[in-house]
Amino acid sequence: MDLRQLRYFSKVVESGSFSKAATQLHVAQPALSQHVRHMEEELGLALLHRGPHGVSATEAGTRLMVHAKRILAEFAEINDSVRGAAIAPRGEVRFGLPGTVSELLAAPLIEAARERFPEVRIRIVEAMSGYILEWLKRGEVDLAMIYATSDPRGLAVHHGLSEEICLFAGPSMQGQADLQGSSVELRDVAGLPLVVPGPGHGLRELIEAVATSVQVAINPAIEIDSYTQIKRLVTRGIGYGILPRMAINAEAQAGLFRAWSFQNPPITRKVYLAYSTERALQTAPRAVGQLSWEILRQLVKDQVWSAELSNENQRPNLFG
Repeated sequence: MDLRQLRYFSKVVESGSFSKAATQLHVAQPALSQHVRHMEEELGLALLHRGPHGVSATEAGTRLMVHAKRILAEFAEINDSVRGAAIAPRGEVRFGLPGTVSELLAAPLIEAARERFPEVRIRIVEAMSGYILEWLKRGEVDLAMIYATSDPRGLAVHHGLSEEICLFAGPSMQGQADLQGSSVELRDVAGLPLVVPGPGHGLRELIEAVATSVQVAINPAIEIDSYTQIKRLVTRGIGYGILPRMAINAEAQAGLFRAWSFQNPPITRKVYLAYSTERALQTAPRAVGQLSWEILRQLVKDQVWSAELSNENQRPNLFG
């Protein structure tokens, strides 16, 4: 068994078809089939289920895919690893960002990358954190900032910061007389008309998890996934919103919103830099990933982003 056979086998499994894999690899289909058959003969096991609608990995084939991905990724990484910072990063880097992160990070990242790595082109892809995580696992983006992952297998994740989630309302919104001071408990606001993201949204899942931990039921008045629309509804006096403090800072400083911190327990959300460990991370994504980490933390130090930085031991070492 050699690297070429592992590459052929992986492509067959990923494409689900010998014909598609042969086209992508620019190899004759009979030759491709013969390579896979030789692997099965060498191992004494069937690696693929062959059917009228394509092929899929057997249990043994699935185990082989785990090794194949790791070996191929490590092999593809050799040149960049040996050359390191001696070669200038070049090419396109696909970076997945949640909208609120993109609002603060995208522009300074692109600006800094253009100055430091002029041959690198960054393509920012915005979506909710859950979608970005799936794109990252499928290889549709090279890097990502995500809020959480319940299944980190196949990923490297570096905790960059923790941001505060707070309650906010327009200054004339009814019911504020019962909210003394600058902080509240979740149980004290459960009965208020809340405007929050709907089920399945990462922030909503975080709110529900905290509510469950203190045995509080959340019954929102309005559910909408857009932060912009949540703020617009709160501005119109429809209800109280729950969002990251950094998303409402500008309005709060302008006197358009009054905000309260949550306590007992506080509600915080972590932001991670993530990338796959199952595929080679080339020089350009490495450079941009390291740069994004430095800019992320500088935004907090400059008080552009209201958040608490993680320990320095979370720092990635991607590019010198």
